[in-house]
Amino acid sequence: MKRFSMFRTLFTLMLLSSIALASQNYTVRLAVYKHASKLQKVIDKYPPALKETVKTYTSKGHTYAYTLPTKNKATLKKLLPTYKKVFKDAYISPTRIK
Repeated sequence: MKRFSMFRTLFTLMLLSSIALASQNYTVRLAVYKHASKLQKVIDKYPPALKETVKTYTSKGHTYAYTLPTKNKATLKKLLPTYKKVFKDAYISPTRIK
């Protein structure tokens, strides 16, 4: 009986972890600036359609730029070279949507 219970617990944990991995979201981390106004000037170099996908937030005196989260990592891989034209250090990163 113990063996079945342990198997069921292990199976449940594996199932939950696979669900968590399947719902992974990705974003392109673009830049961190100390002055939001300078960051906005750089973001304004993007065409309007691409600029709509860029979001910012401020934390501890720095402003962070990133793209809208998506589950489609392949799309971000295609767009990454375009983002890198303005932000050379841009990279794809897993993220959580709050």
